[in-house]
Formats: sequence, structure tokens, C-alpha cells
Amino acid sequence: MTNSELLSLLGVGPVAPTLFELSRLDSWRLAEQIGTEAANAVRAAIELGRRALRARDMRPRLKTAREAYLYLEPALAARRRERFHVLCLSSRRVLLADVLVAEGLEDGCLVDPREVFSPALAVRARGVVLAHNHPSGDPKPSEHDIILTERAVAAGQLLGISVVDHLVVGAGRYLSMAERGLCDF
Repeated sequence: MTNSELLSLLGVGPVAPTLFELSRLDSWRLAEQIGTEAANAVRAAIELGRRALRARDMRPRLKTAREAYLYLEPALAARRRERFHVLCLSSRRVLLADVLVAEGLEDGCLVDPREVFSPALAVRARGVVLAHNHPSGDPKPSEHDIILTERAVAAGQLLGISVVDHLVVGAGRYLSMAERGLCDF
């Protein structure tokens, strides 16, 4: 079925935006374009799709940056606001917890280091992967991203929790600071 045919099953007539653009619309703007009931159906379908992608393995082993990216992509892709996640890992890199620690605006997100390590301490994690999205679609880290990572690495060393990587997720791509050597991991 085409996207238009699938949307028609939800009671949505022809819409101009792509599915990606549709998923980024504010609820009120979507309701303005297609009606409240259809907007609720579309929002529910998009969220179910995200959850279906995440439900593959609730405790995956995340050995590489790419595996972490593929796990995080449903939660971070196509978001209008920056979101910051901490993946808490066992010594064998099995996911113990995935915690959204901050949500910001389109161009930034304030992250408190206590919020980064609090969930890791609670689950007795040996390592963490930091990850956030850039709603602009460009995964190039900002100077602020690099400084935050360096501070988190130093804090983690004091706590005995290694910062394994910091991923920046863009539109269909990502950047691993560990792979690029942008910080001293």
C-alpha cells in the first residue's frame, strides 16, 4: 500500500507533507490540517511504529556505535526538539536502562551531570552511552556537545562508570564521538 492509502485507512485525506514531515508537526498544527480525530489517529500510528521498532529486543547487547544508533533511532529521529538519552550498560554491554534525562528546544538541551549518572548508579551500570539528536538533521557535534562529553567522562571516572561513547543523531545518520576521536574516552 502507498502512504496515501495507509493514511486513508486512518481517516486522513490527501496531505502534502511527507511522513517524516508529518511526524514532526505539532499536534495542534496537524489537527488544524486534518481534524482532531484524524490527527490523534496519525499520532497514535506514529508512536506505535516507534514502539514496534524498539520492541525487537528489550535488553539488546550494544557492542558498537552503529548498534546503539539503530536502537536509539526510533526514539530520536524525526523529533522537533533535542532529546538527551543515557543508555546504561553492563560490563558486557547489555542494555540495563534507557533513560531520557532531558528535553530541550530545537537548538539545544540543558543536561545536568547528576541526571546523567543517577540512573547509571541506580542500575549499577559499568558504562554509559550518551546520545542526543540534532533536529536540524546535521549530526556534527557542537563545541558545547564536546565540552559536555569531556565533563561527563571526567565525572564517570570518579564514579567508576565509563562513558563508552556519545552519539549525535541526525536525519538518517549519526556521529560517534568515540569513533571520531573527538573526546578522550
